[in-house]
Amino acid sequence: MAPAQPGPPALNHCVLTGELSTDPQEGRSPAGDPVVLLRIEFPVADLSHPRALWTRAGIGVEVVDAPARARASRLHGGTPILVAGQISERWMIERGRSQRRNFLLASLIDSGHPPGAPGDVLLTAGDWP
Repeated sequence: MAPAQPGPPALNHCVLTGELSTDPQEGRSPAGDPVVLLRIEFPVADLSHPRALWTRAGIGVEVVDAPARARASRLHGGTPILVAGQISERWMIERGRSQRRNFLLASLIDSGHPPGAPGDVLLTAGDWP
């Protein structure tokens, strides 16, 4: 029997599809590591009328992995994207006020297939050239 893994159970997983609402920006994580910041928008349907668009929502995404950062930094606003990772919170200053915001810490992004990649393979961040 394998020893138990330390830390909390792996319950925080999110997969999100949408489109980039802005061009990527370079930034730093709270620990000072370089990241690429993405802003993703997606439609939200009315649960009682699933075919009716209720509104659009959005979330910030931090891309930490170096190969994924390089690929993410070449994307442009309006690009369709799939992102997977963990939801976290960040304190941000907007319009002079400190606010707590949800962020997705990306462990996988896919905006289409990189050149030379097979068409039906979903690539994790470390798989990109």
